[in-house]
Amino acid sequence: MQCQRTLTRLTLFGAALLFVLVLPQTGRAQSTDRVGLVERLQGDVSIVHFGNSAKATQGMAISLKDQLVTGADARLQIMLADDTQITLGENAKAVIKEYHFSPFSSGNRGVVLVEVSKGAFLFTTGRISQLADKRIEVKTALANLMAKGTEFWGGPTGKDSEGVAVFEGSVDVSNEGGAVVLYARALTQSRVQSQTLASGLRSRSSTDPIGTTLTRGQGPSQAVIWQQEKTDRAVAAVTFRSEIARNLFTISGNSSGP
Repeated sequence: MQCQRTLTRLTLFGAALLFVLVLPQTGRAQSTDRVGLVERLQGDVSIVHFGNSAKATQGMAISLKDQLVTGADARLQIMLADDTQITLGENAKAVIKEYHFSPFSSGNRGVVLVEVSKGAFLFTTGRISQLADKRIEVKTALANLMAKGTEFWGGPTGKDSEGVAVFEGSVDVSNEGGAVVLYARALTQSRVQSQTLASGLRSRSSTDPIGTTLTRGQGPSQAVIWQQEKTDRAVAAVTFRSEIARNLFTISGNSSGP
């Protein structure tokens, strides 16, 4: 299964690389802006490139400043050059504002800056988290999130509120009203691990996450443990239908009759 997932990713990146190589000479200057590709999608997903909207497809290249847009009940997962994964839930909008990954240069530097103006997201850092000099930042409507090698969720939790929850690593959450640092607890068997393994996603190996709530005009709330019901709602907001179906099939197949 792991071998199959690895081959799938290599195939997707190979296709994207081939597309870049066969571009005419006049378009090669723009190819340097390509930062990743569409790994998975569900429903109505669009990529807006220089004002032109196109329906997203698996393997499609993602460039710097592209706007990623999902519709109702849609999902989008992209993979950046360093294997960082970003998953968007329904009715979301996001833009990769800045991206540098230079693991073999003398600077050993990495930067990823993503703006999620709407909707829920799950961010899982890749090899960029291993660099000595790195900045991993997500800007939402209500806060700036600075991560340190981690997996974290962000998204709406109410009409005028957002939540941020850390499954692994740590995240500094700040705005004009204040700041709080979220540290994940000790790693254990995850309640959602079966969903991620069934779909080829990385497993979320964590207990109930540590989270904060953001309300417009106020600073982040105190860091607290998110309970199972709240965590389940957050995970569901970025879960693909195929994951749910596979998980239900696994549960049904493992259950024994009377």
